[in-house]
Amino acid sequence: MVGAGPAGSTTAGLLAGLGWSVHVLERSRFPRAKACGECLNPGAVATLERLGLLDVVLHAGPAVLDGWEIRTESGATARGFFGPAAGPALALPRDRLDQALLDRARSRGIVVEEGVRVESVRPGGRGLLPSADVREESGGLRTRRARVIVGADGLRSRVARSLGVVRRSPRLRKLSFTARVRGRGPAAGKGVLVLGDARTVGLAPVEAGPRPSLWNATVVVRAPAAGGPRTGDPASLVRSALLDAIPDWTRGPDIVDGPWASGPFDWPMRRVTAPGVLLVGDAAGYFDPLTGQGIYRALTTAEWAAEAIDGALRQNRVSSVDMRPYGSRLRRELRWSRAVQWAVEGVVSRAPLRDAAIGRLARAPAALDALLRVTGDARPAWTLLHPRSWLPLLRRPLPGTTMEIAIADRR
Repeated sequence: MVGAGPAGSTTAGLLAGLGWSVHVLERSRFPRAKACGECLNPGAVATLERLGLLDVVLHAGPAVLDGWEIRTESGATARGFFGPAAGPALALPRDRLDQALLDRARSRGIVVEEGVRVESVRPGGRGLLPSADVREESGGLRTRRARVIVGADGLRSRVARSLGVVRRSPRLRKLSFTARVRGRGPAAGKGVLVLGDARTVGLAPVEAGPRPSLWNATVVVRAPAAGGPRTGDPASLVRSALLDAIPDWTRGPDIVDGPWASGPFDWPMRRVTAPGVLLVGDAAGYFDPLTGQGIYRALTTAEWAAEAIDGALRQNRVSSVDMRPYGSRLRRELRWSRAVQWAVEGVVSRAPLRDAAIGRLARAPAALDALLRVTGDARPAWTLLHPRSWLPLLRRPLPGTTMEIAIADRR
């Protein structure tokens, strides 16, 4: 296993629970900070519960989110809720989340080596096991072999690059700056997302309680606009963006950790398997963090990978053909969800569409609720095609539009 984040530790823990010997190689030492929105959407929470992991996450003291408030810099505001059928989202610092999941996997018998870096991976075949060249903490290079290697090493996965499966370099060039801040800001119980031309600002509480004072603040900018702040003062970028975009502060915001930079995020893969090798989580392909689905996909791809690996090992067959069903399932299950991500990016990146969409959703909150349940992975993406998801938009047209006049004439 390469990487001990949510995808790696979950895959490792599931396989250990099925009786397999699992060794995890991690370049960092835990607990470690991670650039992330730090939200687990309702689908991720349900997956944690199904996998027997929710208890350790709740023990870490997350905030509970029942929805999101979406604003534009022009002043439009829409509020949406996941609803009781979907359940809430959770939010907590990644160092706590990752440590909790890794500790649970350790309790199931995995072995973890921290402070080592995988330089490259070679797939198996022709009687050879897959292998990894590992840079030890001492600086020495050592070749390690295993029956199966899982790449869970994030956006710029060395495993994926070694396999030559990265389809292309990023076209959607966004960078994020994430910090943890203290202060009295928006009301508890929801996240706030502010959409603009030059930047997107996200804010979510990451501690339990009715009056949270610890928040995750993430500012996403287009790469050309980020050149100065990235080499200058990211902390000033984050704080000024928070004050400009979210004027709800009665105290603070004061940066207490970070900022951490990440991106670009648009890394599509041609395939996610090779003989004896699988990719999970961000390493299996990523597009845009706006919809906040990264941790859900880390957990679900880990679950699917563990099932595929267990089946292949029990048949003593780990060729590319035996790994292929995992890749097919990933493409099939995530196809619609990825289409929604592309559609959302197409709207929010264009000011006229963005302002019109948020204005209309403000007048049709049921439609926004339906969208949040889909991007929250609580309902399949194809359900947005059902009339009950988009009819509220037609029932409440924007004032002065042709649709409004037509409805008035019918009455």
